[in-house]
Amino acid sequence: MANTTTIQAQILEKTTPTIKGTLKDENGTAIPAASLATLTLTLYSLSGAQPIINTRQEQNVLNANNVVVDSSGLLTWSMQEADTAIIATTEVGSEKHRAVFAWGYGSAKKGRHIIDMTITSLEKVS
Repeated sequence: MANTTTIQAQILEKTTPTIKGTLKDENGTAIPAASLATLTLTLYSLSGAQPIINTRQEQNVLNANNVVVDSSGLLTWSMQEADTAIIATTEVGSEKHRAVFAWGYGSAKKGRHIIDMTITSLEKVS
């Protein structure tokens, strides 16, 4: 079962915020990086056909591709401009994005966490 976090603060398009959270097992115990077999990120828009954003479709992010997990299970995602770009073809004031982190650990154990966020358009940003 996946847990969901909704980021309440507005994220401005083409900015580079940092998102942090702790990876936990089914008992609520932190999972250190050394215990992870896999960690992937899928990032997509919740509008229309739900297109993938910044080629992050089941992308390996286990201490790669702007994501770091430390020895205490703290995950730090340094978002890139392309992660917060508005991708709708029509002008909109905001766009909802979803990030899905999925991980494997131990003997065939799996976890997921969903992060929903709203990206706010800034007119005339290029």
